[in-house]
Amino acid sequence: MKTTKVSRRSFLEASAALCTLPMLVSSRVLGKDGFFPPSETINVGLIGWGTRRSNVGSRPGARFVACCDIDVRRIPKEMDGHPVKGFQYYQEMYDMPELDVVSIAAPDHWHTRMTIDACKKGKDVYCEKPLTFTLMESRQIVAAARKYDRVVSSGSQRVMEDYGQYMAPIIMSGAIGEVKEIYANCGGAPSERTYDPEPCPPELDWDAWVGQAPYFEYSRRAIDPMTWRYNSAFGTGGLGDWGGHNFGGALYSCGMDHVAPKKIFAPNTEQNPFPGVKIEMENGVNFYHGDCPGSGSNITIVGTEGKYIFGKTKDIHARHAVDVRRYSGGADNIADDFLYCVRHRTRPFQDVFYGANVSDYGHMCIIAYKLQRDLVWDKDKMEFIGDREATSMVSKVQRAPYQIEV
Repeated sequence: MKTTKVSRRSFLEASAALCTLPMLVSSRVLGKDGFFPPSETINVGLIGWGTRRSNVGSRPGARFVACCDIDVRRIPKEMDGHPVKGFQYYQEMYDMPELDVVSIAAPDHWHTRMTIDACKKGKDVYCEKPLTFTLMESRQIVAAARKYDRVVSSGSQRVMEDYGQYMAPIIMSGAIGEVKEIYANCGGAPSERTYDPEPCPPELDWDAWVGQAPYFEYSRRAIDPMTWRYNSAFGTGGLGDWGGHNFGGALYSCGMDHVAPKKIFAPNTEQNPFPGVKIEMENGVNFYHGDCPGSGSNITIVGTEGKYIFGKTKDIHARHAVDVRRYSGGADNIADDFLYCVRHRTRPFQDVFYGANVSDYGHMCIIAYKLQRDLVWDKDKMEFIGDREATSMVSKVQRAPYQIEV
């Protein structure tokens, strides 16, 4: 067979020509076309494999790497087709060095403790609403996020996606004049509940599930989401659940989700004949828990020049363009907004401060409904002026060793 000799010069010239050709590399590796390279993937750990679990780890540029549930029977072996590490206790999951973000979908009474512990461990947090369980926790959770410089987002997508993107530009442009009244409806307050005790499954650490709440024996009814949500030992009722959506959406649309409550009026009184709690905000605007009479909508904004009823008002439009707070990085959902802010170290749309402040409106309503009297709130002293009983409800007694450590 004839042999062809290749000189060293010819070989080098051919090699140089090949090096000028473009390399065929997947867009996923390069981070183009909406994909992120593996080196920039955000690793997410989920707490609570129940009916409400976020999709943060399923978004582009993120992946679930761990899942924690106090009932080990519920821990999946894989999520989104990828294997995940399983943990019964979230503290062990936080020790994963590769973990970047924690997504919290535990019952309400655990939200603040889990978020603060994550901040201490250098993890960013996406926590389902309501962000906090008490007025005191609202201060503690913001302080922790700021102290440890973490990105912490409250998980209430309806604030922007369902309500704010339609109402905020209209209301903030002055289309109905100066805002005077805000009506937002949602469910009611939680109550004290008892259950018949049952044998606890060995796979469930019931003591840890109860956590800092007063202990009682296990019952299957107690752990049902629609039950614990309305049990004052664990949940904040509809005021915390849908209040996170509707209170947040109404306040944000008026550019007022940073404004604190000041005076609280019990319902059906001379001071407040409305059937729901009335809150006088620091800026003088009146906020009502309930539907505006005759509106038939869960959110109504009343101004000096008109009324905007969500889902019904069609003939009021923004007077001019308004620079309202929106999701970052061109995101169209709250999970992508959060992930963008994790990468760029900026505060998310539903930053911890907004989530905590909106939670406070629900907490105020819960206290007013329980005591059935008017209250005046001093946010600096964290007390209700001249009302010891109401002030005792600013926080709750916490059972050791599950108490919050700031």
